[in-house]
Amino acid sequence: MPVNFEPSTSLEAYKAIIDQLVEEVTPGISERLVREAGIYSKAPDQAAENEFVRLLTVEQRTLLAQMLHEERVGAVFDVLSRLTWWLCCRDVGLTFKGQPMPFELSGEGLHGDYLGRCNGWEWPKEGGSET
Repeated sequence: MPVNFEPSTSLEAYKAIIDQLVEEVTPGISERLVREAGIYSKAPDQAAENEFVRLLTVEQRTLLAQMLHEERVGAVFDVLSRLTWWLCCRDVGLTFKGQPMPFELSGEGLHGDYLGRCNGWEWPKEGGSET
């Protein structure tokens, strides 16, 4: 869903949040710089990191970029996993315009919905197993 998409239901809002998180983990700046420019960062205090990356072969930089991407995806997954725990075990809720927001449409928590969407999983037609 486009960033400027205006959801009208709590289900649409939930899907938009997850999909936006999926879009946010497209290749990050460090990943792109490692792969394309052979540096880690343009920040002046990253000289040691840049020197390390500069010494890598193209294949090694590609592998490092992949590792950085996996860490980026994993960080979001971990946060969503912890949020799912709060929603399921600590009586915390999500709302949209005052209405309860469904979550874990995959049946595997927010983190399961997120990872599924990262891997091409389609949203259930009827909203899935709303919690």
